[in-house]
Amino acid sequence: MCRLFGMLSVDALNAEKYLVADECSLLAQSRADPKRLQGDGWGIGYYVNDAPLLVKSPKPVYKEENRFISVVRGATSKLIVAHIRRASNPRGLPREKLISTENSQPFMYGNHIFAHNGTVNIPDEVTNCLNEWRARLKGVNDSEAYFWYIMKEMENGATFPEALQSFAETLSKLWQRSRHKYPDKKLPYIGLNTLLSDGKRLYAYCKYEKEDESRPSLCFEDQPALQMAYLTKPGSLIVSSEKTSREEDWKILGSGQLMVAEVSGRAVKMEIQE
Repeated sequence: MCRLFGMLSVDALNAEKYLVADECSLLAQSRADPKRLQGDGWGIGYYVNDAPLLVKSPKPVYKEENRFISVVRGATSKLIVAHIRRASNPRGLPREKLISTENSQPFMYGNHIFAHNGTVNIPDEVTNCLNEWRARLKGVNDSEAYFWYIMKEMENGATFPEALQSFAETLSKLWQRSRHKYPDKKLPYIGLNTLLSDGKRLYAYCKYEKEDESRPSLCFEDQPALQMAYLTKPGSLIVSSEKTSREEDWKILGSGQLMVAEVSGRAVKMEIQE
């Protein structure tokens, strides 16, 4: 179970309040539960003059606190996507193969920055559907197979919602053909929560199954771990795996909901699609 953060704003800002300072900041989430440490890498993606920049590390963010804070303070932008990682391992690989900069998130392609919280339980089957895009894989993170499938679909003309729908349909078909090989798995995925930016818009997609609601969020333990939260403020929108503070008016982004947000004039325009 990784943790996600995204911010879209009218003016370039840094996200230090939400990533570092708040009671349940992303940094606080990384070490809130000793049994669920987010210790397998971190990354921050943002845009400068409309060009995406990405800083990633394979080290625990709570052991690189000074570097993380420095990157956060330097990441002043209208669009920021951040990720801290608790590595999934559906292939049962040795841990040393899972941890690397290539396996850390977010991932980037062209002007797109993408981060995922969850597990694709059949990454080899998804990888086989990438065809020539398979050569773009750099690591062994199951999230990367998901990422490249979405990028392939969008490069071929699909919108992000259409790419998500295609992935869901493909995943279902692959599962029907391969589930006999995975007697220990009930579903082809555990969470498809996604943040995607194209440099203009911020998309936030929350998707998990009812049976995955048993684990609570890391800090306040007042929502399911895979449910997402968002906060609207004058001139900005914040999306996070869970709220970072108690006092602000955070709202829930529930399973099956897709948020689409962009700047319109001096405001952030946002809609939620079911």
